[in-house]
Amino acid sequence: MDAAVLPKRIFSDLADTELARVEVEERQSLDSIDKQIADLKETWRCREARRRLAARERLRRSFAASPFGRLVAESVLPFLAAGDSLRWLQASPAVIAQHCALYGRIVVHHIRNVLECIKPGVADALARRLQWFAVESMTVDLGREGWVAILTALATQSEQELSSLRALSVAFPSERSARSLQRWQVVVPVLSELGSRLVARAPLQELVLHDLRSADFLTSVLSFCGQQLRICRATLIGPGSRTQPLALPATGLPALECLVVRQRDFCEQRVSRQERLAVHAQSLLACLQVIRRPERLKVLVLAGICVDGAKEETAQLLRGLIGFRGLCAVSLRFSVPATFGTLLPLKQLLALRRAWPKVGHFVLSDMSVHGFDYWPEQMTEFREVYPHCRVPDPSEVFINEFRHVLASQYHTAASTHWHAMPSSEQAFWASIARMLPNMPHSEVWRRVVELFPGGLR
Repeated sequence: MDAAVLPKRIFSDLADTELARVEVEERQSLDSIDKQIADLKETWRCREARRRLAARERLRRSFAASPFGRLVAESVLPFLAAGDSLRWLQASPAVIAQHCALYGRIVVHHIRNVLECIKPGVADALARRLQWFAVESMTVDLGREGWVAILTALATQSEQELSSLRALSVAFPSERSARSLQRWQVVVPVLSELGSRLVARAPLQELVLHDLRSADFLTSVLSFCGQQLRICRATLIGPGSRTQPLALPATGLPALECLVVRQRDFCEQRVSRQERLAVHAQSLLACLQVIRRPERLKVLVLAGICVDGAKEETAQLLRGLIGFRGLCAVSLRFSVPATFGTLLPLKQLLALRRAWPKVGHFVLSDMSVHGFDYWPEQMTEFREVYPHCRVPDPSEVFINEFRHVLASQYHTAASTHWHAMPSSEQAFWASIARMLPNMPHSEVWRRVVELFPGGLR
């Protein structure tokens, strides 16, 4: 019997109710088959995705183990379109080769580390193939041979510029040894080329220097890239870093929000006051006067540095500091003996103090001023200044801040002046008194990181 006719004869013998039941059963069977097909397709997609991830991970490990992969292991390559393009660029040697063939160079935006030992040939190849104009931040460790080799090779590429560089950190080993001295003599020409040509047109906003043996690189970068610089943190070490005064740019630093420069000697050496690194008061004032947003200047610390200048120039600088009401940390040492009594009337000195409402711990000595919105870890703490460990009386705060200076330079007692002070002015020290018990312990470098998160370390 024909198989195609059989269902028709069967269905013709069924009643309407039975036909409806058969139709429902067949529809349910088809739905079940469709669901199985969908599950199989989903299983296939999941298995295929896992296969692709495994393949990419295998390629990534292969690339990471290659010399070039180790070289740029901590570089951030840009993505092109899809979300996994970044992983592909880091994973597949084939894609790297294709990218180089299409675009000629490799784009790197952030460079954090390189290999310790890089042969000159590899360094030359890297200097030629990276698009240096796309680099936005660099953390250079001159204690590593790899960085010295790369910067040396880069200096020979006359067409290269770091024209997009926004953040730069340069570190040198702080140890005192013949080996370090020889290393410094090798990197001096490299730093000179980096500061005078490679970053000359960079829109630099953050500069961090660690333990450089000379202030020449700092001076060069400030001169060429000072117009957009917001944050400058520099540590200079050794007697060679104080042979010449610190030269600040004549055009000033219009965008400045943080300036920390520290000069120190090696641990076993002690610096006398006469041997301190100097900065001219007129030069510092010129840099501060051009700041477009004075309220944004939060840190002004020159540690181990003497602000040198005539009495009139230093007095003008002190009066100019009154305009920076956003300061959270300030530390300046002057060359004029009995600085405050010689240069400022008492009324202006008190106005200078009231101009810094964020500064809690405030100390005046014969020739220096220090103010912080924290308790310096290596100097003092709240319980040492106020043994009763409770919110101090406003008069107690004022007397602690001005006792020495008023007695030695203004020949008056702090308690006497407090009682003669109007209540409107006394209210300022009342607010400071409430601030003091809650201030944390910190230090300048750490506080800068807290005030400007997301920057270089």
